[in-house]
Amino acid sequence: MKVIGVKQLLGKKYKLIPDLPPEWAESFGQVEESFVAIIWGASGQGKSNFVYQFLRVLSDKYPTLYVALEEGHSLTTQNLVNRHDLTTLSGKIKWANHETTLELLIEHLKRKKSARIIVIDSLQYFHITYTDYKRIRQLFPKKTFIFISHAKGKAPDGKTADKIRYDSPIKVRVEGYMAFVVSRFGGNKNYVIWEEGAKKYWGLKAFNKLKNR
Repeated sequence: MKVIGVKQLLGKKYKLIPDLPPEWAESFGQVEESFVAIIWGASGQGKSNFVYQFLRVLSDKYPTLYVALEEGHSLTTQNLVNRHDLTTLSGKIKWANHETTLELLIEHLKRKKSARIIVIDSLQYFHITYTDYKRIRQLFPKKTFIFISHAKGKAPDGKTADKIRYDSPIKVRVEGYMAFVVSRFGGNKNYVIWEEGAKKYWGLKAFNKLKNR
């Protein structure tokens, strides 16, 4: 346990993600380099497209490992890479497949020059407990973990996912191609993933209200 006073606390400096584009800063605020995020929503609502758009920004700055437990090294993953033009990030982002376990991931992340950003897709397929989650956070405090979760109603599905939601400084619920962001770093504006699809899903009047919140 370490205890500090007001002067020491206010004197601390934090490394932030540099040059975050304005549309992302409006949603997420000024984000620390190392953070946890959980993104959840029903199938077909825009989760994967949102994550890949986010990675288009982050992976240009930090090496990234995408643990594709559901899709693996599949055609759908290939299509997402092409759709979001991640070919320009060759060498900066890599994909692990469905064979990845917690222990294998830990072993991989202990290597020198391992990824700074780790995406778990999905949390339900990873089969970890909240204790496992706390363990990897303690082992790798300088890394960023982004968890993608199935949804149950408007909440992440399962006890572990729900506990991670409470712990995460960034929480994103995806519905109808809109990302509803709650961030402790500020911002908190809704993010439009796909304008045409969102207008069709919500209706023009509701869409215009949501995009400006």
